[in-house]
Amino acid sequence: MFDRVKYKKFAKKQLQGRWTIPVLVTLFCSIIVGVLQFPDTINSFADFTKRIDELGYSFNFTKTVPQLTGPLGTISQMASFIAIAIAFVLEIAEINLYLKMSISPEPVSFGTFIEGFALWARGILASLWAGLWIFLWSLLFIIPGIVKAYAYSMTLYLVAENPELSVTKALKISKEITKGHKMDLFILDLSFIGWEFLCLFTAGIGYLWLVPYINMTKTNAYHALLKEAVSSGNITVEDLKD
Repeated sequence: MFDRVKYKKFAKKQLQGRWTIPVLVTLFCSIIVGVLQFPDTINSFADFTKRIDELGYSFNFTKTVPQLTGPLGTISQMASFIAIAIAFVLEIAEINLYLKMSISPEPVSFGTFIEGFALWARGILASLWAGLWIFLWSLLFIIPGIVKAYAYSMTLYLVAENPELSVTKALKISKEITKGHKMDLFILDLSFIGWEFLCLFTAGIGYLWLVPYINMTKTNAYHALLKEAVSSGNITVEDLKD
């Protein structure tokens, strides 16, 4: 049985007295991704101001905010790919942190998050593999893509927790353990909308605490889904080994 209220309440208890590291990790990841996305932000703003100029306004923004073209444009594209790869690495490092927090009440350090960087290759491969299948399903229509996104949403958790498990098998197991629970996971995401709305009034600062709360809750949901699948015989402990 999927009990989102239970997972959320337990997440608060797990984070009690241990908020500092998750908040710092969230801030660190936000800064890193923000810096890497800066070239894209410049290009997007340049495109916007160019359209403003084309409408006949005399601000002449395009002279003051030049678009990155030529070599700089190539650097911008490279930075985009690098940003995506680093985002994948940061994500699996975060997941590794919350998995450690979920199985032990002991305090964690920033080093616990850093340890997750050792999973960088598996994180990138798993994210790309899941992303490829989500993209292919999205070509049919947006709804199948969303459904498959939830079906494959536990892939990184499985890869992070089971070092012997292959990326392709992790995707299959994720699909198995989320069977019958994709709507539950969707509703779980919706249940945080109120908090996300309130965070807007804090200039985004509230997200530093909301993100750990969401991540801890989803980690609890992962454990519950995996336990249910093993108990029902849909997967075995041996399945978690390649």
